[in-house]
Amino acid sequence: MNLSHGTPDDDFVARVRESAHAAVPASTLDLDSVLRSSRRKHATRRASVTLAGTLALATVGAGAAGALPGIPGLWGSTPVEVTPSAEPLSTANEGEVPVDPPDPTPTDIPSPEPETRLAYLAPGVRTVAEPATYRVDGDTAVLDLGLDAGGGDRYLAVVTLAKIDGHHSATDLEIVAGGDTALENLREGNLGGTLLWRGVTSDAMVLPADGGPALVFGFSSAATEGTQHLVFDNPQTGGAAGAQGAPASPETDAPEAGSSLPVTPFDVLGDGSVWMRVLQVDRETAEPRGFVYSKQGTWSASWCRSTSPECAVIHDAAGKTVDTPQAAAPAPVVAELAPMLVENAEANEVPAMEACVAQRTGTDWKAPPQLTGKSFWLAPKSVNADVWRLCLIDLSEALQLASTGEVLPDGEVSPKPATPSPTPTQAPEDEDPLGLGALLEGLFGG
Repeated sequence: MNLSHGTPDDDFVARVRESAHAAVPASTLDLDSVLRSSRRKHATRRASVTLAGTLALATVGAGAAGALPGIPGLWGSTPVEVTPSAEPLSTANEGEVPVDPPDPTPTDIPSPEPETRLAYLAPGVRTVAEPATYRVDGDTAVLDLGLDAGGGDRYLAVVTLAKIDGHHSATDLEIVAGGDTALENLREGNLGGTLLWRGVTSDAMVLPADGGPALVFGFSSAATEGTQHLVFDNPQTGGAAGAQGAPASPETDAPEAGSSLPVTPFDVLGDGSVWMRVLQVDRETAEPRGFVYSKQGTWSASWCRSTSPECAVIHDAAGKTVDTPQAAAPAPVVAELAPMLVENAEANEVPAMEACVAQRTGTDWKAPPQLTGKSFWLAPKSVNADVWRLCLIDLSEALQLASTGEVLPDGEVSPKPATPSPTPTQAPEDEDPLGLGALLEGLFGG
């Protein structure tokens, strides 16, 4: 994605808007009913799975070597070593030739369960390096993210897939809070846990109502293409039920507002087709603001605030309820940039970045003469890379406000109110109902 490729009327703006936010179901939506409808579809598919179709799953990357979890007797390509029994053979009939006992059948050897691997990127910031992944059927994967969701639960995810142009794409994502029982139910294609989020997104958050660490997640480009960073900003109050981070003792090297951390997404299926990034962030000193992706000639920025009802939900683990935050006014820097992009975004992209960097650094920074939108993927030598990434997100948010008409005639900017999501519809299995294939291709230069 590159700001030089068009004005607020072209398909670039549509991509920015989709990457910036994915609609969250309104609090009045019957989430269980929606999820039940999805599960019904999966149950129908599961009944028609043949042995040949199931065998193919053993080499897709289900998260364990050896037998596929939940399907004993089906084996992957990893050799399994069997240790002979140490018990001596019977010598009751001494004239007989000893015969080695037969090798155990696959069902005699328990298959290892997949495990979740977590890693600390910095104090207060953990990432899912690899989730425990279970294939429910050819179109569904359940992920145990292994991160604490409060109330004794942990975060789980259900990814619905579709084959598009010969490759898997994700067409639905459900984030759930639950324990072992919920995981077992989800693995069987049934309801389980508390549904927190549903919808394909490149950037969204679950905010614990008690101010605990935020879950930040979204679909991503491949780990080998370009670089990705999680960008932090100052907490913005007023929209997340007052929950802006529980008190905690400060830690050395914890991320601060304006900093960013490199992020590596994980491969959901192990076949390089569907990638996700999932992190848990303590919001005491800095708020996760969004992700920036860049490689030569291409960049994209997705953003979400704790005050954004389009991409954030508030989870009360004690009451097992989910709500959306109250919308708040945009940050001052975004409000300043948006009016510059109303008339001609392409002509004003460099002046807007110039204004953003100047405000973020408290200087009178001027863009070098050769700077254009096509070179935004790389920070100029005179600008700190963290500041530049934060301004890329500021610019994307401002462009969205400008393109949706939320900039008032006097230059003021109003927050976007929460709007109910349309009732989900069931699309044919061979289509991409959410347009993720084209979206990701546009966002990440595929």
